[in-house]
Amino acid sequence: MHRHGGYVQSATDTVERECDHCDWYAVAGSYPTLIKQYQDHLRDDHPKAWLRS
Repeated sequence: MHRHGGYVQSATDTVERECDHCDWYAVAGSYPTLIKQYQDHLRDDHPKAWLRS
């Protein structure tokens, strides 16, 4: 099951996130992992947006 934000509730759940600025999309097994991926993406591809977050 994909969840938009929040923590996974079982070993088979995942969380997903898309970028508001481009077509970037990621799925991860934990919320902290997903947030790291998203922050890395913002920092690399959208530095002005990353500074505001």
